[in-house]
Amino acid sequence: MIGQFIEVVGAPVLIVGGVATLGWGWVPGWFRGSVHRPVAFGWGQLTMAAGAIANLGGDLLTNAPHLCLAVRASAAVVVLFGCWLLDVADWKPRRR
Repeated sequence: MIGQFIEVVGAPVLIVGGVATLGWGWVPGWFRGSVHRPVAFGWGQLTMAAGAIANLGGDLLTNAPHLCLAVRASAAVVVLFGCWLLDVADWKPRRR
């Protein structure tokens, strides 16, 4: 129950942050020192939001337990991919 509440509140926050980062290059103040690639940061936020929304959608499939499990597992993979993109955003650009 509390996990669903966190997803319902967190997904719109991640969507707004991702759109702000991709559209205007805005990064929250506590991340400005570490984010070197704002585009990857924005896509990471949007990917994590999509995974959270898919996880909530998987909860609605209570009549099909195997499909529910497949959707929730896929959502977990999407969230992990979003976390990886957030990690990529912290990488320093290569110097040539």
